[in-house]
Order: sequence, then C-alpha cells, then structure tokens
Amino acid sequence: MSGNLAEIMTDTAAKHGDRPAYKLDDVVVTWAAVDEGSARVAGLLRAKGMQPGDRVGVMLPNVPYFPIAYYGILRAGGTVVPMNVLLKGREVSFYLQDPGAKLLLSWEGFLEAAAQGAEEAGAEVIAVAPGAFEKLLGEVEPVREMADVADDDTAVILYTSGTTGKPKGAELTHHNLRHNAEVSVSTLLEMTERDVLLGALPLFHSFGQTVSMNCSTLVGACLTLIPRFEPGKALEVIERDRVTVFAGVPTMYSAMLNHPDRDAVDVSCLRLCVSGGAAMPEQVMRSFEEALGCKILEGYGLSETSPVASFNHPHEERKPGSIGTPISGVEMKCVDEDDKELAQGDVGE
Repeated sequence: MSGNLAEIMTDTAAKHGDRPAYKLDDVVVTWAAVDEGSARVAGLLRAKGMQPGDRVGVMLPNVPYFPIAYYGILRAGGTVVPMNVLLKGREVSFYLQDPGAKLLLSWEGFLEAAAQGAEEAGAEVIAVAPGAFEKLLGEVEPVREMADVADDDTAVILYTSGTTGKPKGAELTHHNLRHNAEVSVSTLLEMTERDVLLGALPLFHSFGQTVSMNCSTLVGACLTLIPRFEPGKALEVIERDRVTVFAGVPTMYSAMLNHPDRDAVDVSCLRLCVSGGAAMPEQVMRSFEEALGCKILEGYGLSETSPVASFNHPHEERKPGSIGTPISGVEMKCVDEDDKELAQGDVGE
C-alpha cells in the first residue's frame, strides 16, 4: 500500500461516492466527482511533463477546484506548493523559483500576477476557469493509479509568512499530514461522514488545509466553502447548510459575534467550534459561546507541525486563554534564550 496522502480521498470516494464532498452555494460536488477530477488533473500534469517528485504551484481560492487539484497533484506523485491568491507577480516568481516548480494552476481572476511570476520563473500557467477547465480535463487521459510514495516523502511545501526575511518553505510529508488529520478527527473534532464543515479558512493555509479539507476528506464529511470570509455570509451558510463544525481564527469569531444579523439566523446546528492562528480573547470566547450556544476549543500549531500541535480537548478540562495540551505524537518543552529546558512554572518559549 502506498503512503500517498491522496488515498484518504480515493478511500472515501469508494465508500461515499454519492455523498456531497464540497458545496459552493448552489454547486455540489460528490466524492465520486472529486475522484474523477483528481485523476484527470493527474493526467493533465503528466501530459505537461510532470514527473514524480516535481513541485506544482496551486494559486486557487476556496473553490472545489482546490482540493481536486491538490489530490490530483499528489495522485501523480507531485508535491503541492499552495500559494496565497493575493500574491503579486514578483512574489509568485519567488514561490515558483524557490521550490523549482515548473507548473502553476491559477484561478482565472489572478492570471495577470500568475502569468507575470510564472514567466520570470520559467514556469507554465494552467488557467482554472469554470467550464473551460472541465473541458481541458475532459481531453486528457485520466491517471487512476496512485503514485507510490514513502511516508517521509514531501507532499506539500508550505511557505511561512516571512516576518524575519524571505518566506521559507516548510516541507510536510505524507505521513505528517495524514497523521495530523487522523488525530484531529478522532480526538479533537470527533467527526463522521454526517458532519458539515464551514470552509471559511483559506485552503492554501495549513489550518484550513488540514483541519477543514483533509479532515473532512478523511471521514467523508461535507465541506461548504466560502471563497472570501464575510461574517454575514458565514452565518447564512451555517444556517442554510446546517453546519456542525466551524474552524476559524479569533477575528472571524469576533466579526460573527458582532454582526447585526447574528440573532436572526438559526445556528443551533453547530456542535463544535475550534480556534487557532492567534490567541482568542477570553471575553470574545465567552460571549460567542453564550450568544451562539456552541463550545470553542482553542489550540496552537504552526506550518511546520502540519499544523496542529496542541489543543484543549473536548472531554478534558478546558482552560480559556491557553493552547491546551500536546496532541498524540507531539512532545513539548519550554526553554530559555539559550535553549535550556525550564522548570515547571518558569516563563520561556
């Protein structure tokens, strides 16, 4: 058996092919369609000369094409390089040149920056536009077999924010990402195929990629997508699609809490919310839970840890304002400026 992360998608498609995988307002994509689409993406990339181990850029918003492209690249044995859709041309060039990517799947609305950056990097842009992309995929021979990879082969290269210099690529293996999703599903989210997740976090970011996309794929839950977060739209989608799990950053919770339509929508379907990316103000947590009747679990992670490292667990004592305890497979210690481990209660990093 291959250790390919894309197998979580093909396994789910085999079990739940007719169930909805992704929603985007009126558009519904089944798991069978995701499987077929990813096989054709793999075929398209092979036709473009992609070899196993090659890096492929993905510059797509939260639309169903993102996971189809993501799993298609992995299926063909490639490495996914997710990219912020708001990157400028020179930034696109860096994100392609640094990992040596020669192909870039770009959304139609961002083609100008994508084309400029790709030209500088000597890469080819594959435009993704509704209708035209399906036609392109229909003309290629699908690759249905799964590329054989090792657990420690790189599946995704996620670039850090670059706050202290140029962004650096964190190499995440197939095992890293699969294990993080498995632990998140089983011990934190307790998800099944009956759940519906709100896909408001950017899928090009590690939080949205693992906790929203890979977790929903692992169990066959439905991910209902919002291309750009807007609190009123988020509340509307939660009510409309009966969302059960919401993962977001603190600013999203604050915006939804303070939205004028908050009390006009029925969000009683929510059973669990998780927060990460920044510290959640305790008052926002308390007020949101009281107003919307749903518990928030706060955690911590970073790109290099795929990303979940610690969390407040659902059936254990919760400490607001803390990052909880390490998840399975993670060890933590607190050190001083000289990297010497500190005693319990001492302040460090």
